[in-house]
Amino acid sequence: MKRRDFLKRTAIAGPASLLLGSVRSDGYGFIGSAFAAGDGDDQKATLEQKFADFAISIRYEALPTDVIASAKRVLLDTLGCAFGSVGSEPANIAEATIRKTFGDGNTATVIGYARPATVEGALFVNGVLVRSLDLNDTYIGTEPLHPSEMLPTAIALCEENGRSGRDLIEAMVAGYEASMRVNDAISFIERGFHPLCAASYGIPVIAGKIWGLPKEVIANAVGISGARGFTSFVVNSGAISMMKAMGLAATAADGVFATRLAAQGFTGPSGTLEWLASKMKPAKEGFTVDLELARYRLPRVAFKRFPIQIELQAVAEAGASLSAKIKGRAQNIRAITVETYPGIIERVADAAKFRPQTKGTADHSLPVCLAMALLDGDVTVAQFEKGRWRAQDVLALVEKTSVKPGEALIAKLPKGRGASIEIVFTDGQSLREIVEVPEGDAVRPLSRSSLEHKFMNFAVPVVGKAGAEHVLSLV
Repeated sequence: MKRRDFLKRTAIAGPASLLLGSVRSDGYGFIGSAFAAGDGDDQKATLEQKFADFAISIRYEALPTDVIASAKRVLLDTLGCAFGSVGSEPANIAEATIRKTFGDGNTATVIGYARPATVEGALFVNGVLVRSLDLNDTYIGTEPLHPSEMLPTAIALCEENGRSGRDLIEAMVAGYEASMRVNDAISFIERGFHPLCAASYGIPVIAGKIWGLPKEVIANAVGISGARGFTSFVVNSGAISMMKAMGLAATAADGVFATRLAAQGFTGPSGTLEWLASKMKPAKEGFTVDLELARYRLPRVAFKRFPIQIELQAVAEAGASLSAKIKGRAQNIRAITVETYPGIIERVADAAKFRPQTKGTADHSLPVCLAMALLDGDVTVAQFEKGRWRAQDVLALVEKTSVKPGEALIAKLPKGRGASIEIVFTDGQSLREIVEVPEGDAVRPLSRSSLEHKFMNFAVPVVGKAGAEHVLSLV
């Protein structure tokens, strides 16, 4: 069933319960005498214990105002991305499957669907919703990470346990910061894994924070989750499948399970990140994770203007800017040359991206996204839904596109995500557009009005204008 048909025919759950409704579970007997007191203060704390200390130390009252404001911005953006995917095929499959996998619970809202679910079921479907459009936020440490995919876990657990909005923000900050700091410390892609592996350290921190678990329990949960949380980067390689939307959602469900085990006395290993750093090539000596509270990363999170891979934002913006200048001349284009960064080229301009066979590959394709931006003046969800990326005029421009490293960009901004586009016509005339920093980047952020406009565009079709405005006001 197509998404538009689904929205017309399905009863839509109200959004207010999503933001901490009245449902409260009886909870579990998490804290008891079975928990070990730890290794003693005279022992050196493990990294897992440091993560636990870090989570426990985060208090709403002590958070800087810009961190709280950033948390609200990412929450609004994440909810908008989820609303935008309601009724999509991956979400519908996930929603039907969770009932068989996690049971028929009713303690957490599934965004846009009439029936609530268990915490694990809701966070899984909501995680798929958040990721499906490829429009959610991004943090760039050693590599791109989408920390907003952890928010469904915080939301579901807060809803189930009747927590406040302040509790939600505390848990969000703890999970975001833990995962982003892992992302700063080590590259998973270099070792063949997906950056979402960093979330295996953020999820148990979120759960432990909301459940009020003691340090040793959270440390065990982090150890269990961290040891299991490896997803191969093949998820984002070649022809991209629906699994792209569920990678972190599955890690989140596993991380919550790990925390449940730890809460009942199950112990986990320590040294999980250190093992990865020392045993998996390239080996990294002197491995550390910065867990100083003062150095918050959340205000450095980037937002997407276009529903495509984060490293394609500058390419699409440059293409959209050039679009008006090539009106009526597209058939006279002889060559298109794109200059950007080598790592970006490897991820979004490999051979499979020049002939994408799936939507998931198309929205990670530099030549396809650029061609649509040049021809249509924008890159939108509707283009992917309607198969615009398969159109002959789009593919004709793809055939004329070549990509190479941009030496000037690299020299000026070594860790940037910019792009330079040059178009040469058959008569020898040429056009060039350079976007060094894409709109939505932390140093060139989306305005509040742009962010709210993005949210309303996705939320109104699902919950109506009044419902969307209500969620907006709650956030």
